[in-house]
Amino acid sequence: MFLLFIVSCNDDESDGAKTLRGQNSTFLKIEFPDHNYHLEEGAAPFKFKISDISTLKTPVNCNEYYCEQEIYLGREIDGNINLFYKKVKHPDSLARLINFSNEEVDFHKMKASKIEYNQIIDTDSNVYGTLFELKGDVATNFQFYLTDSIRNFVRGEVVLNCVPNYDSLQHVLGYIKVDLEEMINSFEWLKD
Repeated sequence: MFLLFIVSCNDDESDGAKTLRGQNSTFLKIEFPDHNYHLEEGAAPFKFKISDISTLKTPVNCNEYYCEQEIYLGREIDGNINLFYKKVKHPDSLARLINFSNEEVDFHKMKASKIEYNQIIDTDSNVYGTLFELKGDVATNFQFYLTDSIRNFVRGEVVLNCVPNYDSLQHVLGYIKVDLEEMINSFEWLKD
């Protein structure tokens, strides 16, 4: 007598990562609230608007020249915008920071199906930089840097707490993109 046992395992969550799956392995469409914003002041010398469903977390590793701070994107999204502030001491260090930011984007080229970018030039607020959108199953779909081109530099990246599956995350990424653009458009440096 021959017995055949078929065992099916879904180990999508075996590494602690989440997937947005419902019954019958169909992907859920998450309903998000309308986009509303409030002004936040970072631990470093800048302020910006974030979504009302987001929370600016307590900064870590902060001093006069460097600071790390996270924006929790809310339970609906379960991810963060990681911000890294650096005081620019010399024009050469600004070029190195911009190159480092570009290298961080380049690191994801192997998995990205496409990388789009938008230059940020706001002469009124003295904010310049680049927003990168990485398409495909990458660890971070959005990265950016902002500078006043003299003294201050911020690099940011969006990190979601789930397995990267670009097709199923497009709805979430579209929502995040609107909030991220509002944050960047409202970004202002504070006077030293």
